[in-house]
Amino acid sequence: MDIINFIVGLGASVMMPIIITLIGLIMGASFGKALRAGLTVGVGFIGLNLVIGMLGGSLGPAVQQMVSNYGLSLTVIDVGWPAAAAIAFASRVGAVIIPIALAVNMVMILTKTTQTINIDVWNFWHYAFTGALVTFATDSFVFGVVAAVIQAVMTLVLADWTAKGVEEQLGLQGVSIPHGLSVAFVPIALVINKILDYIPGINKINIDAEMVQKRFGLFGEPILVGTVLGAIIGFAAGYDLGGALNLAITMGAALVLIPRMAGLLMEGLLPISDAASEFVDKRLKTNTKI
Repeated sequence: MDIINFIVGLGASVMMPIIITLIGLIMGASFGKALRAGLTVGVGFIGLNLVIGMLGGSLGPAVQQMVSNYGLSLTVIDVGWPAAAAIAFASRVGAVIIPIALAVNMVMILTKTTQTINIDVWNFWHYAFTGALVTFATDSFVFGVVAAVIQAVMTLVLADWTAKGVEEQLGLQGVSIPHGLSVAFVPIALVINKILDYIPGINKINIDAEMVQKRFGLFGEPILVGTVLGAIIGFAAGYDLGGALNLAITMGAALVLIPRMAGLLMEGLLPISDAASEFVDKRLKTNTKI
């Protein structure tokens, strides 16, 4: 548990560069390329945290002021994913989830039931969290581990299933998204989309970010959308003109910077993706994604 707590304490911005670098070396990438990929991922994480921190520091007080102004009564606190991850890794399932999840992934690759290599070790806390809940509900550590393994398997299957869409929409060849809290919504989205396809009128609507930006020009760009939303929230919170404008610019900046920081993460992952695909294809004669 001391080792697990130490690793959790490092945080994603430190742990993921180390993991990415090691995996790159294992997959046959040169030390320089693996190290650069790992550091780029770390920079992306730090950039995201800085932007989100900036946004939270500006938006949080405004929302609290809105609650006070309109007499809202809110009794539930969202502790965010860092606290949830720490809780998950501190559980009994969390202590064993990393080697178990990696073993499950390797077995599925060998049996060709997945084409995804999940190197997002930090986010194995999703599996640990599910396992911890089941352990608490059933008072059975075994049931908790089984639940975590089931989620790991489902995540890999759904990552394979959505990989083509990820490639088409994001232009990231050979990259899938085995993220527990992302792919969990895929079955729900598919059902809702299928229902919408049968509703006359609605099934003709085709709205995406590119279309909105093309149709509305400057008014469809994230920087302006964020600025307008920030101003609206600022005035709703009772800020004066200066305070509202500061919040507006901050939100506009956040909506521009978040995708760019995410782009740094992808820049770091792509060389490792190529090395992993080549490594596994050479040994297992199969197409893999990372």
